Amino acid sequence: MQIRLETGEEAEAQAVDGSVLTLHSPRAFAPGSPIRFVARLEHEERHFEGRTVGSKRIDERRFEVRMRFVSLRRADREALVSCLDHE
Repeated sequence: MQIRLETGEEAEAQAVDGSVLTLHSPRAFAPGSPIRFVARLEHEERHFEGRTVGSKRIDERRFEVRMRFVSLRRADREALVSCLDHE
């Protein structure tokens, strides 16, 4: 699922495990750094916020970033999981 980082860069959400999201990003984030993004879920844009757990390079252009959500509402989590499950 495509997401737009607060910096305007496009990234791709890969999986949600509890309160941790794994995404592929064009940039790395230091552990503990804030990360914000917008995702289109159920025909509307929703804003998410979290802190990075860590990043690792997966190829020349992308990093796998793990982030822990900050104050994630149940409805938003369910919508995010549902969108990822349907891809």
